[in-house]
Amino acid sequence: MSELPNIHHLRAFALAARLNSVHRAAAAAHLSQPAVTQALARLEKRYGCRFFERRSTGVYPTELGEIMLARVERALDLIADAARRLAENVRRTSSRKPGAIDRLATTAQLRALVAIARTGGYSAAARELGLAQPSVHRAARDLERIADVPLFDRISQGVALTAQGRMLALRAALAFREIEAATDDLEEAKGLVRGRLTIGTLPLIRTEILPDAVTELSKLYPQASIRIDDGSYSSQLQALRMGEIDLLVGALRQPAPADDVEEVALFEDTLAVIVRAGHPLHGKQTITREELRAFPWIVPREGTPTRDYFEKAIGHDGASGLIETPSLVALRGLLLKSDRLAIVSPRQVTYEVRAGLLTALPVDFSGLARPIGLTLRKNWRPTGLQAAFVKILRGMAV
Repeated sequence: MSELPNIHHLRAFALAARLNSVHRAAAAAHLSQPAVTQALARLEKRYGCRFFERRSTGVYPTELGEIMLARVERALDLIADAARRLAENVRRTSSRKPGAIDRLATTAQLRALVAIARTGGYSAAARELGLAQPSVHRAARDLERIADVPLFDRISQGVALTAQGRMLALRAALAFREIEAATDDLEEAKGLVRGRLTIGTLPLIRTEILPDAVTELSKLYPQASIRIDDGSYSSQLQALRMGEIDLLVGALRQPAPADDVEEVALFEDTLAVIVRAGHPLHGKQTITREELRAFPWIVPREGTPTRDYFEKAIGHDGASGLIETPSLVALRGLLLKSDRLAIVSPRQVTYEVRAGLLTALPVDFSGLARPIGLTLRKNWRPTGLQAAFVKILRGMAV
């Protein structure tokens, strides 16, 4: 996680921009006027931008100031929402006023919480942040005292977050992502065609569609930093919700698996039974279900859409044995070196089919099309680079 601005400086910035007054912002933030003035100056120096016009009647956001303000307010709203949710669970014996965490928590404390949520322990979080383990532990416990609700549970393997801890970590992570996105917004406004994009992918997209889309995007943003992550659906979904990836591309679940994400269908993909060239079933014009069941299969994990389609279409009882793998590399190798069968999209093995190494059997799966598309965070505000990528994907789906 990159270094982030002081959250108290960001709050002072937002107050000054909305109240058009350093004096009123200082009063609202319970800070001295020189402290607010210094906070604004540090932010302008940090980003190399002039965020305010100073006039005799007050301070007024510049165009760049308004761009920064949009991201800062989204970030602060996320922390404020977490504060409201925590206030509902404040210990009844507490004298602390509800909502204190959004005024008292520091960037360092929230970063520690997010790192613990991501890594699962104090030591691993400390390594990720480049800090001493006692510093991370202290920051986490100080945050828990401010929240006045339990954020951590001790477990045999280390530490786990409570439901409230996970809720706060999620919103803090998204707040930090908003602030990171501000840098890209500001650079675009200044004419610097750069930006950062992290794409989460599922198997189908990685083979053909994703390379084409990223290549097209690189022509528009040759200096952009693009990262492509892969993994299981559950890990990718968690990364999306935590802001570690910007969007997830692949087979949709329908309905969306969480309240804070939404799905956008791009196209429907058909499935086929794929085998090696020269397979005993290769060349047959009609293939029965019994013939399909007589051969061993390679299948994806349980709970995935394709596995569900396999169970519906083949109803395999496991007599011939199954190899379960989410890896396309393993699947291709196993198909090429054995008489196993697999239900996959022809797009996933497009190069092997073109080379005559693999082939699709004449089995009708027209009723088992699956939707392919984007999974996005609700209320996501993409940068110019991210919006351009979504537009390219939509264009390829037409």
